[in-house]
Amino acid sequence: MRFFCIISSIFFFFSCSEYQKVLKSDNIEYKYTKALEYYNTADYLKSLQLLETVLTNFNDRQKSEEVYYHYIYATFYIKDYVSAAYHFNNFALKFPSSSKKEEMSYMSAYCYYLQAPRYNLDQTNTYDAIIKLEAFIDSYPNSSRIKDATQLIINLNLKLEKKEFEIVKLYFDTGKYMASITSVDDFLNRFPETLNKEDVFFIQTQSYYELGVNSVEEKKAQRIKDAIFACNNFLLAFPSGNYAQEIESIYEKLKEIQNGL
Repeated sequence: MRFFCIISSIFFFFSCSEYQKVLKSDNIEYKYTKALEYYNTADYLKSLQLLETVLTNFNDRQKSEEVYYHYIYATFYIKDYVSAAYHFNNFALKFPSSSKKEEMSYMSAYCYYLQAPRYNLDQTNTYDAIIKLEAFIDSYPNSSRIKDATQLIINLNLKLEKKEFEIVKLYFDTGKYMASITSVDDFLNRFPETLNKEDVFFIQTQSYYELGVNSVEEKKAQRIKDAIFACNNFLLAFPSGNYAQEIESIYEKLKEIQNGL
């Protein structure tokens, strides 16, 4: 074990010494060659540092494009998605006639996608990612990447949907029944194809019930009537749904209250 540690230390020392030698070299071709070697062995950090030193040193446009291409991907592979998004986008501006322009545009949008946070955090980056992906689809309608871009947008919308669904539940759980009712309407307007339709309608119907039974006397009759109407709508929409029996029970309670008013 000790022998292995010694050998590893020696190898690490010499590899670091070699890298420092390359880094200090004035030979830009040599540096670029070594940068590609590091890149091709997935040592992206070392590759990135070397590429950075030769980024503006090549006069040949094709070579300059190639250097920048690897520099951007090295940035992407070390998961610096903010910088990578900028450079992927900048590539298309810097080399507008490049055959890689479409790829760079997609990757820029993809970097925004990778920056989208968990559903329970601020979703500004999620909205930005959707805008970038939609812009890519508009710019390259015949791209082979359209299917992937569309799926990424679906994923992002599902994240937004989950956040809004949790907000609906939170309003109900905290007793804010009026807010719960209106938030369900907003939710269904935004996500009409949601798979949670029955769940949100159930929450809304429960909210109508709670609002009715806990209402002040002067508003009670109308709110009980609204709750009964909500129950009927639910049972029409989901007659054999997961919550049908529970809604039927709520309906019977509401009718008893209504008859006693």
